Amino acid sequence: MPSGLSAKTRKLNIAIVGGSIAGCAAATELHRCGHAVTVLERSGEELKDRGAGIGIPASMLDTLVERDLVDSDIACFPGGAFTRLCRRDDEPRYGYVAWSQPIDIMALNWGSLYRNLRRRVPEGTYRTHSRVTALRPTPQETVVVKLADGSELTFDLALCADGYASLGRLTLFPDVETRYAGYVLWRGAIHESELAETKPLERGIQCVGFSGGHGIFYFVPGPEEAVRDGERLVNWGIYHQLPADELPAFLTDASGFRHEGSLPPGSMPTATENAMKAFHAAHLPDYYIEIVERSRGTFAYVISDCEVEAYHRNRICLVGDAGAFARPHSGAGALKGISDVISLAEALDDDEPLENALSHWSEARAGVNNQLVHFGNQLGQALVLDIPDWSTMDAVAMKAWFSGAVTIQSEYMESGR
Repeated sequence: MPSGLSAKTRKLNIAIVGGSIAGCAAATELHRCGHAVTVLERSGEELKDRGAGIGIPASMLDTLVERDLVDSDIACFPGGAFTRLCRRDDEPRYGYVAWSQPIDIMALNWGSLYRNLRRRVPEGTYRTHSRVTALRPTPQETVVVKLADGSELTFDLALCADGYASLGRLTLFPDVETRYAGYVLWRGAIHESELAETKPLERGIQCVGFSGGHGIFYFVPGPEEAVRDGERLVNWGIYHQLPADELPAFLTDASGFRHEGSLPPGSMPTATENAMKAFHAAHLPDYYIEIVERSRGTFAYVISDCEVEAYHRNRICLVGDAGAFARPHSGAGALKGISDVISLAEALDDDEPLENALSHWSEARAGVNNQLVHFGNQLGQALVLDIPDWSTMDAVAMKAWFSGAVTIQSEYMESGR
């Protein structure tokens, strides 16, 4: 395609590497702009529900509905506050509430969000068993995509939505490294029916602070997107400090296989899970200990972050965690990828020359997303690595502490997490 023509004038043939949240959103948005899309998903089947929750700003959910990326009645719960609490001798069961921090977040089931996006991907464009092994730009301003079976496909543009271990990022920036934050996120879920009481979870997202970390507990829609009382899921995650030299043992699953960045659901050895439960039983209020202890098949992620200098080079683009990725405190996650996609679709619908449109888009996304990395770093420092003793603080003191510790504002979550 001649570089002087705009993408709006001449439509593109685009490979989308990765078929998760960002990849599905990209396929839909770019197809609607008239581009030909092919989603290359490495797994042998379409992705399954991960059994985890996701919190997104209410304004972003409105955007997804307006752009018809999700149904207007998608199952979700409003989270009007981060209820910041901690165990205290005089409040051993439910914890001492230090601050109810106002937020405007909607809690969804990850699987529900994925299924909404997947249903909108154009029929026949989503290819499973398509693991990409190499990306090779050509002098003809195209990119050759090589697959694990040895076949090669040529596209005008390759959009990498392949996550934190991105082949696209490695291809464009081989010297860029991820930085381990010094802690992991241990996650689980339990059906509401397994709990004797659920009233504490009705007051928003529960954030339990303790020396060396904190945990979050909140409702998400249950199986089949159930939202009625008694049918919901309690989703939880605990940030746990772990020295780097202990990661290999922690990431070794029940079969003896050592994973790199995460332990999938159900793979954590019983001894590891029991040790985690025993450790946190000394730090959480009794009510939250019961939730954790009753959860089965828990899983974990290594918390890292990464910055990149650009989002486009040589007909290869990055979206989501394939580019810069921030710690989950930032509230960006999958939503960052969708924002990258929406802005790219808008850039490709502009009348300026294609290379100019991609360069301007790249510069803007690198600025926004690298700032999100810094935002997540501040939150991680405040809420995990240097968390103060919340039991000695009231709402006024907590607000003053948080404002001093977290100075960066985010388009995703102004009040932080």
